[in-house]
Amino acid sequence: MFDFQRKKEHFSRACTGCGICVEVCPIVPVTDLRTIDPAEVMESVMEVYRSGNWDDTARLRIYSCMSCQTCRSSCPEGLDPGLGLSLAREILRDHGDAAPRGLSFLLPETPFNLMKAVEAAQVAPRRRPWITDTVREQPLPSKTVLFTGCTGLMQPDLVCTALDLIRRVDPSVQALGGVDYCCGDTNLRAGNPRGAAAHFQRLVTGLNAFQPEHVLFLCPTCNAFFDMHEPETSWSWSFITRYLADRVDELGPYSQVRATVALHDACHLVRGEHPESDSPRTLLQAVPGIQIVELNHSRENALCCGGSAMAAVGKPGADFRGVRLQEVRESGAEYMGLYCPGCQSVFAPEGPNAPFRIVSILSLLGRSLGIRHDDVLCRYLGYGDAARVLEEAGPILEETELPKDKLLAFLSKYFRGPGGK
Repeated sequence: MFDFQRKKEHFSRACTGCGICVEVCPIVPVTDLRTIDPAEVMESVMEVYRSGNWDDTARLRIYSCMSCQTCRSSCPEGLDPGLGLSLAREILRDHGDAAPRGLSFLLPETPFNLMKAVEAAQVAPRRRPWITDTVREQPLPSKTVLFTGCTGLMQPDLVCTALDLIRRVDPSVQALGGVDYCCGDTNLRAGNPRGAAAHFQRLVTGLNAFQPEHVLFLCPTCNAFFDMHEPETSWSWSFITRYLADRVDELGPYSQVRATVALHDACHLVRGEHPESDSPRTLLQAVPGIQIVELNHSRENALCCGGSAMAAVGKPGADFRGVRLQEVRESGAEYMGLYCPGCQSVFAPEGPNAPFRIVSILSLLGRSLGIRHDDVLCRYLGYGDAARVLEEAGPILEETELPKDKLLAFLSKYFRGPGGK
């Protein structure tokens, strides 16, 4: 299992503060760090490691990191600077600097968090297509298990599509849902690596309850965490696009879907522990009529969605998201195709204002195979009218497990949209 404390101590000793990671960091140009010497920026971070003291430069560098791993291949010491910055958040936390509220809103132990709130407007608890408590629900053995990840819950249609695709190979497939099970990524980003490790172990235990042969991840970050921890299990794991691409001939026959698709690659697949970028393309290429548009930044050079920075530092993350959306806009593609539900949740609110549609490539694949599930989140965001969303979701909201008044207040803001009601 991965030892965060040992990694933190090694980073503290080995980082020379050269600043190369700052030079290649894609988000720095949209922050106030762009006017500061890169070595000076990293010196401020290493002061946090040495003394626990920080200034505005150190805090902005530490929390603006998107964990996109772009800098990892550039470090002359062979370090993972993004991990070093995440672990620096624990030092800030231990010295009294609380994690940004936006990150706290994502934590699985937060009773009212973003993913649960958005899920609550789309699917009633009794209609969830995933198991939420393996102790209470005691799942039957299943050869294949799909783990939704946290952000997968925000898109129930995507989970249903993934399950229908997998059933063409393994009809026994079942799904385990986050948020109550979590790979630990959100805790790590909030400066709590001990909590991250505990959540990871709980997830392994939850997956063991299915007695699976193989576990599939809907989220590339969850897959990357398993590749990083390398737990001893009786089952293997892989990202869903790899699993489906290896069985692409078993899924068909495919019908034509005429579309140009600008493919947005996910950081933790193309720059993870075992990087790959072919499987999403294999799936799109199997659909007659789809033309893939490669963006200027694609595969191992892909730009991040900016979601982590949006949660931690706000505007710089949103500005970075805008850079990626502009690249898609300039491509002239009809669709922005994604395969990470986290990225999709970050880009989806901008969908109503974009000249292209934002869609999962699994949905496009499903469409070719006659699999269709209503993208409720996209529809609700398209209304730009919170009152209309609350009225339409009314029967589902009556069954919510969350504090209803708080839920309604949040949804009224979330679905209002720019210029909405």
